[in-house]
Amino acid sequence: MKIAFVTLLLASTAWALRKAPTAPAASVVVKNLAYDSPIINHPYLAIKRKPVPAGLVSSKVATDVQFLHGVASGDPLADAVIIWTKVTSAAPEVPVTYQLSTTNNFTSIVSTGTVTTTADVDYTVKIDVTGLQPATTYYYRFTSGDFAMSAAGKTHTIPVATADLASYRLAVVSCSNLPAGYFNAYAGIGKRDDIDIVLHLGDYIYEYQNGKYGDGTSMGRIPQPNVELSTLSDYRTRHAQYKTDVDLQAAHLAHPWVTVWDDHEFADDSWIGGAEGTKPGLPGPWEPRKLAAMRAYFEYMPIRAALIDGVGKIYRNFAVGNLFDLTMLDTRMSGREKTDVTDSSIINAPNRTIMGFPQEKWFNDQLSTSKSRGAKWRIVGNQVTFAPARVLWGAILILKDSWDDYPAARTRVLDYVSSNKIDNVVFLTGDIHTSLTFNVPRNPFSGYDKSTGGGSLLVEFVGPSVTSQSITAAGAWALKAALPHLQFANGSKHGYMVVTITQEKVSTQYVLVDAIDHRGAPESVEKTLETLSGSARITSSSDGPCIDTPGPRYTLK
Repeated sequence: MKIAFVTLLLASTAWALRKAPTAPAASVVVKNLAYDSPIINHPYLAIKRKPVPAGLVSSKVATDVQFLHGVASGDPLADAVIIWTKVTSAAPEVPVTYQLSTTNNFTSIVSTGTVTTTADVDYTVKIDVTGLQPATTYYYRFTSGDFAMSAAGKTHTIPVATADLASYRLAVVSCSNLPAGYFNAYAGIGKRDDIDIVLHLGDYIYEYQNGKYGDGTSMGRIPQPNVELSTLSDYRTRHAQYKTDVDLQAAHLAHPWVTVWDDHEFADDSWIGGAEGTKPGLPGPWEPRKLAAMRAYFEYMPIRAALIDGVGKIYRNFAVGNLFDLTMLDTRMSGREKTDVTDSSIINAPNRTIMGFPQEKWFNDQLSTSKSRGAKWRIVGNQVTFAPARVLWGAILILKDSWDDYPAARTRVLDYVSSNKIDNVVFLTGDIHTSLTFNVPRNPFSGYDKSTGGGSLLVEFVGPSVTSQSITAAGAWALKAALPHLQFANGSKHGYMVVTITQEKVSTQYVLVDAIDHRGAPESVEKTLETLSGSARITSSSDGPCIDTPGPRYTLK
């Protein structure tokens, strides 16, 4: 019972009991990125540190500091990685030292440094460790004073863009609603040693009070604070609560993450100018709420700040060897026009956009650059369903808040892919809490051959939720019956995707857990679907795991 908690506790205790490494590299004062503006070209959003007189720094700092929120790493580059933690202390200012080593017993420390953190950033610590070697595994931990030590995390840098890469593996997750159940998907990911990067596609937290979208009372998972989030303190407290979940901690401990937000890090059905949750009688106004949510997200997530166009963005690209580009889109906060409208003249307007035109141009440029540099695949991290899927079943609109609300924007993407002959585009998507796999034609009801997949321009794998309520088995069946280009649907189970990328194919396993009402529920591979290079469609589908997927971690040819 509570295996993940025991494992994490033992690991933390083991690291704490280890002796300090001999002759460590000299520690220097480094920058705590938590104080920075989350938006590079909006420096006024940075937190201005309040000077703490030396005499007021608690003399108990060596004994009262605790690391209760785990550690995390993310945004790996060929020569750098972000590492993160949070301390709990009564001291007004806490010094925290990081150590990064090529060995798990920290006998070979290659980088170390010290930062300070305060209540101004909710005692979070975020460091961009640079000067690292490509395609290298590192171990990291944090200390404060003589006694406080965090658990040790494992991370790695990505290969250089010119590396001849044979395979790479992603775990893909989204939609983790704490009061809805236990994070068994995160527990499964934390136990795996064959994952290179965890890709989180949004809804890392939810903004609701208990009972509005899941009741965690019986499981002791009542959201904190128990209100609908609207202030910086609210969002920080909710992020901090999530980071105490032992299964989430285990998944962060084991792998670097690449993340992007969706709406619930802010409010339901967010767009650039508002959200469903800003209607009269609900928390608002929107702009302060949006900036508070953004501030807390960048404090609590292992992600770099972004140079943006003035509205807040985290879209970015990772070139992973010659195998693929991982292009992370922001279909929520960078330029999305009002969502869930019912006026067809607005929905079908030729200039309607879900990304904003600056991001559309950037995305097109990334696709072309990826092709010209010779990358085999273009993997797109995307929040909401891209494939055409708007259908009415009786009086129920089964899919909404997706690219179907922005058909002209989707057409522009497909036109660019087609006219520029950009092949091997694979969308990875979250949001809808349901396992779905699509061939993606312009129109599934005209010019698309269901029997062969002819007319498809790319493929899309939509992942299940960690815990958030799905559209149910009946809803998945209805979609399958209505959509000729839908290749797989499971609306009854939660879990994650494991996406293996090779030079020959992209293979996606839907790993689903048996239950979320208790910890430790078993998981199994429900389905494996593959797309061969050059096909732009699903080329094989099998129950259970595929037997010829490559071995653990990435491999260099």
